[in-house]
Amino acid sequence: MDVSLDLGIVPREPAPDVIELCVEAEELGFGGLWVADSQTIFRDAFAILAAAAARTQRILLSTGVTNPVTRHPAVLAGSFATLDELAPGRVVLTLGRGESSVFTIGQRPATTSRLEQSVHALRALLAGETVSWDGGEARMTWPTRTVPIYLAASGPRTLRLAGRIADGVLFQVGADPRLVSWALAQVEAGAREAGRTLDELTLCARVGCSVDEDRAWAREEMKPYAAVAAKTSFDAIPAEELPDDLLEEAHELRARYDYHQHAHGQAQHRHLVTERVLDAVSIAGTPAEAAPRLRALAELGVDRIVAPIVVSDGPRLVRTLAEHILPAFGGSGGY
Repeated sequence: MDVSLDLGIVPREPAPDVIELCVEAEELGFGGLWVADSQTIFRDAFAILAAAAARTQRILLSTGVTNPVTRHPAVLAGSFATLDELAPGRVVLTLGRGESSVFTIGQRPATTSRLEQSVHALRALLAGETVSWDGGEARMTWPTRTVPIYLAASGPRTLRLAGRIADGVLFQVGADPRLVSWALAQVEAGAREAGRTLDELTLCARVGCSVDEDRAWAREEMKPYAAVAAKTSFDAIPAEELPDDLLEEAHELRARYDYHQHAHGQAQHRHLVTERVLDAVSIAGTPAEAAPRLRALAELGVDRIVAPIVVSDGPRLVRTLAEHILPAFGGSGGY
C-alpha cells in the first residue's frame, strides 16, 4: 500500500510565513501541498503556489481548491500551465463548485453541470483548442501543457461526476470510515458509467487532523475546521447516510455558520461543534489516537490523505505529524 500524506495549506498568515511552511513540508517528507483559493479571506493561492514551485523540487502542488465562478477557465488554464512550467509534472488542477470564495462575494456555487463544462473547457484550452464560454471565445497562444484535473466533491452528484470525467477526486466527507467508503462507492459508480475503474483515478481524502501530545489542545484547535468539515459534508451527504443524532447535533452549526470566518481559529461557530461531531468529521487527539484512525482510512484504498493545517500553530502541527505520523507513511509521504 502506497498512500501519500499531504498538507492542506490555508494561507491566513502572511505570505512569506506560508511559503516557508511549504518549503519545510517538503524537507520533512510530506507528499503534497493543496493551497486553498478564497480571495477575500486567504492570501492568493497562485502566488503561494508559484513561490512554492520555485523553492521545492519534489512535492506535488495543487489548489485545495479553486473554482470556475471567481476564475474564468482561460485564467485557470493560463495559471496552471505557468505553474507546470515552474514545476513540470508536479502540478494538479483541483476544481470545485466554490464555497467560501463565492459566498463571501455574494455569488452562488457552480452547478454540477457547469462544473462538468468547466473540466471540458480546461482540457481543451490546455490542449491549445478554442473554447466558447459565456458568449465569448478563448484560446491559449503559447505552448500547451498537460495538467491533471481533479474534482473536489462531497455530495453524490459531484462524486459520480468525478468518477466519470476527472483524473482524480479530492473528497471531504469526514473521518468516519463508513462515510469514506460511501464516497468511494459513489466515485466508483460514476467511473463505471464511463467504462472506467477506480484504478484510473487518484483518490484523495481531505480529513481535518489535529495531533499533539496535549490532547486537550489538539481537540480544541480542531473545532474551527471541524465546523467547516461538518458544514460541507452534512450539507452534501444525503441525510439517510448520516446518523439521525449526528444530524441533529450539527443542525445549529449548519444554520449559524459564518463563511467570513471560514476555517478561522477564532470563528464563533467553533463553540457549536460537539464532541460527537468533532470525531465524526476529523481526527483530533494524541499521536497514539490519530495513527490508527489514519491507517484505517489508508486501508480503504485512498491514494492520498490531505490534512489541512488550520490550527493556531501550524508549524507545531506539521512537525508533530512529521515526527509521529509520517514514519507510518514510509517517512517520505507514502504509507
